[in-house]
Amino acid sequence: MARTSEEQRIAKLEAQIAALKARAEAKKVKKDPALKYVTAALRSIDKAASETDDKAMREALGDARSTLSACLQLNGVTLTAKGSGAKRPARMTGESVDMNALFAYVRNNPGQRGEQISAALGTDSKAMRPVMKQLIEDGKVKTKGERRGMAYFAT
Repeated sequence: MARTSEEQRIAKLEAQIAALKARAEAKKVKKDPALKYVTAALRSIDKAASETDDKAMREALGDARSTLSACLQLNGVTLTAKGSGAKRPARMTGESVDMNALFAYVRNNPGQRGEQISAALGTDSKAMRPVMKQLIEDGKVKTKGERRGMAYFAT
């Protein structure tokens, strides 16, 4: 039986902490009717965005989602696939990510990692990566950290 390294133990504890935070946020959402309706609206927006093929519609829905996400964050609720009560939208594999929607999300949700951003936008990180690289090259987005720990910020 192999021993676990300090990094593995730390990662396990961080996962447990994240799970506890997610449960606390879920309780907070259930107690406040306004937050309950906002999370329901986010689920509806996610469903609509995953069903439409219209680029302009997806962009508008992404902007609306960013605004609602900001409202939740003002109330101390951070969005995760489970913790917010919002279901993960269907993945849009093979499709490119809209640059304006991605930039709007990063601007409204600073410090999030790539997997969090792709989950929120209903895509996978492979489809998001070239668009994010372009935003970084254009100087619109800056990064902090490296690899899976890289966080994105609007400039």
